[in-house]
Amino acid sequence: MCFSAPVSFAASAFVASAGILAIRATQKPAERPFASVPILFAIQQFIEGVLWLLLPHVGTAPTTHGLVQIYAFFIGVIWPIMIPLGILMIEPGLIRRRLMMAVLAIGVIVALGTFGIIVRYGVGVQVVNQCLVYSNPVGGGFVIRSAYVIATCAAYFVSSHKSVRWIGVAMVAGFGVAFSFYRLNWPSVWCFFAAIVSALIYLHFRRSRIAAAPADTATTEAS
Repeated sequence: MCFSAPVSFAASAFVASAGILAIRATQKPAERPFASVPILFAIQQFIEGVLWLLLPHVGTAPTTHGLVQIYAFFIGVIWPIMIPLGILMIEPGLIRRRLMMAVLAIGVIVALGTFGIIVRYGVGVQVVNQCLVYSNPVGGGFVIRSAYVIATCAAYFVSSHKSVRWIGVAMVAGFGVAFSFYRLNWPSVWCFFAAIVSALIYLHFRRSRIAAAPADTATTEAS
């Protein structure tokens, strides 16, 4: 992205801390996939920080190439599946769950397509105007880009949880900023914004736990 290794590492540490707190705030096993999203973003940001350190010294060496493929796997394979699946698992409403399953199906298609590109062609990276720019021979047109945004964002807005919907608003706003002002490397910049925004997931689970506390107390007293 258009910042630096220290910024990527700092973001990684911040988001990892939020992820640990989010997991600790969960009350059910089904909540853990969504709570672990900040941890995965932290790993992704750490990888990009390492790329910032390696590229000026070793260029596209095998180690760098391997890290780029892992980074691309996060962006194109993990997120289109993990995000809608995580939100689906914490959704109580049947109709909303069905809508999220449709979003997840789109995510699976996007993930399979991206995985095929990674395996067949690989993803490259280069530093352009102090930005890490990722590329592949297939590219990404309007249809592919739209499918990706739907897969990674739509489930937020279908959720019955108000705090989750607000996270979706922040995610879409991050996409708008990245695509409008960092067109050359918008996926990397958007992932940075998304990583920071994912820290809000901790607040969602914290509030859910606080809201559940009075009910638990009442149940205990009644028994």
